[in-house]
Amino acid sequence: MNKKLSATVSWIQMSAPSVALYSLTIMAQPPFEEEQPDLTTFQRRHRLIYLPVMHFFFVCAEIGVLSSVHSLLSRWNSFKRIPFSPAHAAFCFPALAHTNSVQAYRAALKSFSGMASDSAFRVALDWYWFFMLGCSTIATVVITVKYLYMLPSWTKLDIEDDEDLPEPHETVTAQMILAGEVLGQEFHSAAVLQANETGALVHTRQGGKSKYVRTRKVTALGFDPIMTLMELNEERDALLNWVEKNPPRSRNRTLSVPGITGFVGSFGSNNIGIYSDIGSVPPPRSQRRGRAQTSDYHGYGYGSYFT
Repeated sequence: MNKKLSATVSWIQMSAPSVALYSLTIMAQPPFEEEQPDLTTFQRRHRLIYLPVMHFFFVCAEIGVLSSVHSLLSRWNSFKRIPFSPAHAAFCFPALAHTNSVQAYRAALKSFSGMASDSAFRVALDWYWFFMLGCSTIATVVITVKYLYMLPSWTKLDIEDDEDLPEPHETVTAQMILAGEVLGQEFHSAAVLQANETGALVHTRQGGKSKYVRTRKVTALGFDPIMTLMELNEERDALLNWVEKNPPRSRNRTLSVPGITGFVGSFGSNNIGIYSDIGSVPPPRSQRRGRAQTSDYHGYGYGSYFT
């Protein structure tokens, strides 16, 4: 339901219940000496324990598929405008993992279920497995071919006119509270914004020398397509405004950094934070950064820890 999650990241969710369903097939592989003496007892126990669990995870896997398809359809208008990037590889393995899990479920029904092979459910399951196998295979082949075709352009970057990007600790996101790590948020995660702001570390050759540089001339960071500068500024401003309107809660006799146990003056009272030596008066609110969690401390040299 959160539109800020990319279509590729939302699609991956179908793989979690599918992997769980596929991994349960280990219960259907007992040692030979345990299986042969009493095969009837073995099948009876599996009908009581194994099959119900497989049914449950198959339903969970189908819920994951419906959720992934819904997330892709709801983001299609914006996703179709995004150029092909390494993040598109996320469409391959979840669908193939789900296909393997359906095959495992079919094998479980064939081995331990009394359901007839020509029953409506098993026939529909066979067609569903064939459909998913065909679609996931075609998608994987197409994405793999495009991936190999685009690979040279992704690895040979022209960064001669690229601007110097800030260090991770110098980004705007690093100067504010790391909000946004909750479900149902209406803005991008602060970690995603910081990654887009600092770019990616790439290996390049400049002036006959080989070195590593950071650049934003990449199409994806992990399974997230990289945001344009306009998108980055809009999402960062939205998160900053949320942080300013939702200040941190008051803390009493606590420190932000574990291991610092000394008395450091006024801290944790009414969101004031650490400012100066013991007994000093905090600066007026007009001198504080409205979007920061706490203000700088100049008396004990802990400013970088508490901002």
